[in-house]
Amino acid sequence: MLYSKDMKTSMNSMILQKIRKIMERKGIKQNTLAEMIGVVPQNLNAYMTGRRRFGEKKIEQIAKALDVPPESLYTIITDINPASDVQVKRIPVISWLKAGQWHEGVDVFAEGYADSWMYYDTKDMYAFALLVEENSMSPEFKAGDIIIVSPSSGYSFGDYVVARYVETVVFKQLKLIGNTVLLQSLNNQYDDIILSGVDKEELKVIGKVVAKYVKY
Repeated sequence: MLYSKDMKTSMNSMILQKIRKIMERKGIKQNTLAEMIGVVPQNLNAYMTGRRRFGEKKIEQIAKALDVPPESLYTIITDINPASDVQVKRIPVISWLKAGQWHEGVDVFAEGYADSWMYYDTKDMYAFALLVEENSMSPEFKAGDIIIVSPSSGYSFGDYVVARYVETVVFKQLKLIGNTVLLQSLNNQYDDIILSGVDKEELKVIGKVVAKYVKY
């Protein structure tokens, strides 16, 4: 996947902030981290001041030294009010079919339930991830991105949500226009879903989309 210069700069800044936060929490100084990953302090300082961008190998080295999964450094958080007591947790990446069947009684840790696993900073025990399969929500979310869904976060009109309407599971922006509920695509090449009257009773919001995962 290709990234623009601005996207690379933004992701590098995000990764750097996460590394600094983990170092602060664990009480690890920069010189100590340099020693842990086997480089001179000046080398690490170039990354920590933003003069050099993190590559995948360097991220894996730092993640191993800090004892965190590398994936936790790639997560781009879209929730503007993250809780202060969140912790990195292992969450399931599931199919859209299973997302449509989700409820609080589902054991997401049951063998075979998840297609794969990833890590994310969350306190929601029900959080799960989905692979975006098409471009109805581009340019903000593109096919190949992974979105983090939090069923426990609550949602408001204007939020991005995963919802079930009749037998279809969709990823849209939830809006209210008068008495009409709109499940809107960001890409105008895709249809919106307009619900009014009794049709609204067929809508079930499964969870709020709180983050997207992009591998740098």
